[in-house]
Amino acid sequence: MNRTIAAALMALFVVTAGCTGVLSGPITVSASEASVDDAALGDTGYEHNRTERMNVSRTVTAAGQSRNVTATNWISEYHASVGIEGVAERPVAAFVVFSSPNVEVLGQSFNPLAQFSDRQLAETFTSRLDRVENVRQVDSRNETMLGQSTEVSEFEASVTTAIGIEFDATLHVTRVKHDGDFVVAVGVHPQQLDGARDVNRLLEGVEHGE
Repeated sequence: MNRTIAAALMALFVVTAGCTGVLSGPITVSASEASVDDAALGDTGYEHNRTERMNVSRTVTAAGQSRNVTATNWISEYHASVGIEGVAERPVAAFVVFSSPNVEVLGQSFNPLAQFSDRQLAETFTSRLDRVENVRQVDSRNETMLGQSTEVSEFEASVTTAIGIEFDATLHVTRVKHDGDFVVAVGVHPQQLDGARDVNRLLEGVEHGE
C-alpha cells in the first residue's frame, strides 16, 4: 500500500469536485487516523507494520479558476506470518485500514470511495502486491466495525508478492462512514487458511478518531 492509492483517490476527487462548483476557494480536508486495537492484534497474532499519513495537494483548474486542494488520508497496515505449501513461514497475511475524508455538498459525497464497488476496493488496496489476477466474488456476510453492522464482501484471487511468492488468496473488503470519514478495511490471506475468523476479530478491533 503506498501513496499511489491516495493520489488516485485524490485525482478522482478533484475531477468530480471541479464539475460541481465546489471550487469556490482553497479546500483542505483531513481524515482521522484509523487503526486496530492491541486486544484484537493479540487475539489474532497480527503485528503492526506501519501507519502512514498521506498528504496529497494539487492545483486544479475549473471554469477558468485555479484552486489548491489538499487532502490528508491515513493508512495502517498489519501483517501475520503464516506458512503455505512449498514456502517457509512469511508475512503473507495482511490487514489494512484506510481512512479518507468525506466531503458532501447538498447531500452528495465527492469522495470516490462512495462510488467504488467492493471489487474496485479489493483491487486498489492490494496494489502493494506485484500481481493480483482473477479477482472474483465468492461470498458476503455481515460483521461489526466501529459499532456498525457492515457487509463484508469475500473474494478469491491469484496473487504474487513483490518477492515472487505465488498463492491463491482470499480477500475480505468492507467500508463504513464514521465521524465524517470513509473507513475501509481489507484483509488478505492464503485460501488454504481459515482466516475469516481473524479478519472478523480485527474488524471488531478497528478504532477511528478519538
